[in-house]
Amino acid sequence: MSRLLGWLFFATLSLILLLQLRGIDAPLAAVTPGGIVAFELAFTAARAQEILAIWQSAGVTESARVGLGVDVGFLLVYPWFFRWSVALLRRPRFSEPGTGFDRLGATLGGAVLACTPLDALENWCLWRMIETGPTSTLAALAGVAATLKFILVLAATLWCLTALSKRIVHSSPSPSHG
Repeated sequence: MSRLLGWLFFATLSLILLLQLRGIDAPLAAVTPGGIVAFELAFTAARAQEILAIWQSAGVTESARVGLGVDVGFLLVYPWFFRWSVALLRRPRFSEPGTGFDRLGATLGGAVLACTPLDALENWCLWRMIETGPTSTLAALAGVAATLKFILVLAATLWCLTALSKRIVHSSPSPSHG
């Protein structure tokens, strides 16, 4: 029961913050395809400067600042949502060694927590670029941190979807043969 409550807590907070972030990102996405994600994945000072110039001319740079502030709360929550999701879907849950798939889930459940420092580094780089201007180092660091974060989130998501589909298939009644 405590696993389910933990998952519900982090799922609810993650959803609320994600919806807020989507709303805050809307003005950025209206003028740059990909919104803040395009800035996260700019990788070069020149591309980051292009994005900032568009945002400044459109008057939406403040949305990026606000979004980065809200993202601080989000980065503390969503990795735990994935961690709890994996914990709920993993078999076996305790000391048994389990299958390779279960061991992969255990690894991903721990690894996804690395999203917190990766996202924090990325946000710091983005904030510095907004405040002081892009540099090659800041743009590259933000891009690498964002890429690693997205890979971990994608891997955890795919693992959870696969585990969930396995559960659904195994719980479905088999057709009777007569």
